[in-house]
Amino acid sequence: MQFSYAALIALTARSVTANPLTPRSQPGWEFPESMPLAARQTTPEPGTPLYLCHESCGTSITLSREEGYCTNWQYIARLDACLLCANEHNIWQYYGNSVTAAATTCGFTATPARL
Repeated sequence: MQFSYAALIALTARSVTANPLTPRSQPGWEFPESMPLAARQTTPEPGTPLYLCHESCGTSITLSREEGYCTNWQYIARLDACLLCANEHNIWQYYGNSVTAAATTCGFTATPARL
């Protein structure tokens, strides 16, 4: 009976410390190397449209490094979001080459929306 109680306590302690809200396999993003350091220093506030646009474009690049990304719905959604906002926020100049290269590999057209 001692073993059962010890196992039960260990299992309970482990489940209490586990955080079910922690995102799993959430892709991250980085500013592109082509973006000047001065522009990186003025990181937009999280949740703002500019931040979300950086996140969409950067995450599409990050996801394009994974095998089979052309059929990954997350990649396609981020690519679409990036193409919709990049010109509006004047960031296509930083992300355009990488986003276009990844999209072209999949047979997609990477033309950002006009203003």
